Parts: sequence; structure tokens; C-alpha cells
Amino acid sequence: MKKILVFSTLFFVLQVGPACTSAFGYDPSLLKELLSGTSSWNSMRAANPSKEIDLDKANLEDAVLDNADLSNASMARAQFNGASLNGANFQNAKILFAKLKRSNLKNAHLNGANLSGADFKNSYAKGASFNGANLTRADFRFANFEGANLAETDLQNSRFFEANLSRADLRGANLTGAKLLRQAKLTGALISNNTILPSGERATSLWASLNEAKYSEETEKAPVAMKSEFFPIHTTSRTAAILDSESAGIEKSPETLLLQDVAAWNTFRKDNPEMETDLQEENLEGAGLEGADLKKVTMTSSTMNGAKLDKADFSGSDLVKTSWKRANLKETVFRNANLQGSNFERAFMKNADLSRANLTGTQFYGAKLHGANLNGANLSNANLYDADLAKADLRGANLTGAKLIYTIFDNALISAETVIPSGKKATSGWATLRGARFVRKK
Repeated sequence: MKKILVFSTLFFVLQVGPACTSAFGYDPSLLKELLSGTSSWNSMRAANPSKEIDLDKANLEDAVLDNADLSNASMARAQFNGASLNGANFQNAKILFAKLKRSNLKNAHLNGANLSGADFKNSYAKGASFNGANLTRADFRFANFEGANLAETDLQNSRFFEANLSRADLRGANLTGAKLLRQAKLTGALISNNTILPSGERATSLWASLNEAKYSEETEKAPVAMKSEFFPIHTTSRTAAILDSESAGIEKSPETLLLQDVAAWNTFRKDNPEMETDLQEENLEGAGLEGADLKKVTMTSSTMNGAKLDKADFSGSDLVKTSWKRANLKETVFRNANLQGSNFERAFMKNADLSRANLTGTQFYGAKLHGANLNGANLSNANLYDADLAKADLRGANLTGAKLIYTIFDNALISAETVIPSGKKATSGWATLRGARFVRKK
């Protein structure tokens, strides 16, 4: 079995976070004051430099906060999508898992900030400074960071598909495990021997040249290692032993818990229902996750080949273009999941629940779907070549354009609402010809 990758930074204290003044999770009076105007907000901060700013989970979408002083603020999971943050000061702020999609961060100051897991998709951060910031597992897809200062940052396991990093300062940055860096624009970016590449090796002049970046030699030093930050969540005695990074001497994330103890993971998710789980582009090949609670997770483009997932629950999850080749999925639940373009080649899916799932263009070559629930599923353009659908429930399923060569339909349930590959409604004759059972009710 391939080694399961180590997931990045989300840390824990074995206590509930500070009491909030409202059900929002933050002080609404602070949010109101911030939104009333940057000038008055900055004056308040200057007059009260020791005042704690708690805006965790605050909704600041499309807000205009140019030049706002948010230094040292706690804004974990805050929503900044579409916000104007030109020249804003976030130095040493805690902004873990914040949503910054389409935001304007031009010339913003984020030195030393904790932005682990932040979402910068399609954001504009030209000239912004992130020196020494924690950006582990951040998402920079399609973001413009031209000329940004990313020196000494921790960018481990971040995503850079189509990101613009031209002229950005990446000297001393740690890019270990970064994904799709080759598809990012690095023209004129500053690289040094202290820059750690996705492979874990130090950058070289040849690597810089191949990526049209500028290379310089510096005094060699150890890769940047970020100080652990703790994010308050609820824990139980069962999860405490695994999550206590202080006693164990190592740092662990919720996903590490998933791989080590599924029962503890399920308890953790029950206690923290609002916590988002992002497993995009991860390699979980061969993992043993039987019975895991993975409802409403994001796992696009992840690999689950050969994984043991009996009775796991992926209800409502975003699983676009995932690979499940030869995976054991007996009685696994995919109800209402989006599996468009996924690959279940030769997967064992007896009695799996795929009701109302989006299976458009999905590959089921040789898959064992005996007794599977496909009621209301969208199987348009799916490949069911040599798939076993005996006793499967296909009532109301959409098979428009699906490939049904050598497909087994023995005793499968077909209804008048089932759409066959031609785009027409199924008939009793069509069902009988394939050994299926035709019923009038959906």
C-alpha cells in the first residue's frame, strides 16, 4: 500500500474556545463597528491597542475594508469573498480557513499571519506582503500574486493551478508537497537555494532557469518551520489521546485522525458538524476507512483506488473526477453526491446507495453493482460496459447516452420513469429483453 500522505495544519486544544457574546461566534458589535468605516475603526484600534479582536466566522463578503487595521485579529473561517482589502493590515492575524475568493488584496500586509487552509481562488494580491506567513494547504488556483512577497512563508501542500506568481519573492519559502506548481506562472519570480521545492529538495539555478525565475545564492539555513497554532474545537476523551499534539510531540490534523481511528473521527465530526473537510487532490489509495463519516466533504480529483470503504457515508459530497478503481464499496452511501467524471472501474459496490447521485460520464467498466440503489441517479453518458447491475434499483434513473454493452440487468428494477440510452422512457419490452423487472411506479 502506498504511504498515505500527511495532511497539513489544523491543530487543537482540548477545550472549548473563548465564550462568545452571541450565537454568531463573534462579537456582532465589533463587526458593526468595522463595517461602519475604516477611518473610525482604525481610530478605535489606535486608542485601544490591547483590545482583542474576535471576528471568527464573520461574514465580510463584498465589504470595503481598504487600509483597515486588522493586525493580530482572530478571523478564523471568516468570509471575505469579493471584499476590497487594498492595503489592509493583517499582520500576525489568525485567518485560518478564511474564504478570500475574488478578494482584492493589493498591497495588503499579511506578514506573520496564519492563513492555513485559506481559499484565495481568483483573488488579486499584486504587491501584497506575506513574509513569514503560514499558508499551508492554501488554495491559490487562478489567483494573481504578481510581485507579492512570499519570502520565508510556509506553502506546504498548497495548490497553484494557473496561479500568477511572476516577480513574486519566494526566497526561503517552503513549497514541499505543493500541487500543480509547474502550471503556475513563475516568470521573474525570486528563487534562492533556501527555497524548498515540492519534491522537498532545495531549488537550484537550473530549476529556476527552467521556470523563467531568477536565482540567487544565500546563506544556507533550515527550511522554515511554522509555530503550531491551535484552533478551538470540541473533543472527547477518545479523540484527545490522538489529537493532543503536546503530549505526543507531533502535530496532527483532523484528517490524520481519520486515518488512525475512524470511530474517533466519526465522533469528532458529530461534535463539530460545521467544520469543512477538504480532501481535494489527495491520495488515499488503499486506505482502510470502513464506516467513515464523510458526508458533505470536498474530494475532487482525489484517488481512492483499492481503498476499503464498506459502509462509509459520502452523502452530499463533491467527488467530481475521483478515482475508485478496485475499491471495496459494499453498502457505501453516495446519496445526492456529485461523482461526475469519476472512475469506478472494477469496484465492488454491492448494495451501494447511489440514489439521486450525479454520475454523468462516470466509468463503471466491470464494476459490481449487484443490488445497488440507483433510484433517480443521473447516469447520462456513463460507461457501464460489463457492469453487473443485477437486482439494482434503476427506477427513475437517467441512462441517456450510456454504454450498456455486456451489462447485466438480471432482476434489476426498471420503471416507466427510467430513461434509456436513446433518451426515451423505458418500456416493459425493453426491460424484459434484458432480464429486468418493469414496474409502473417510480
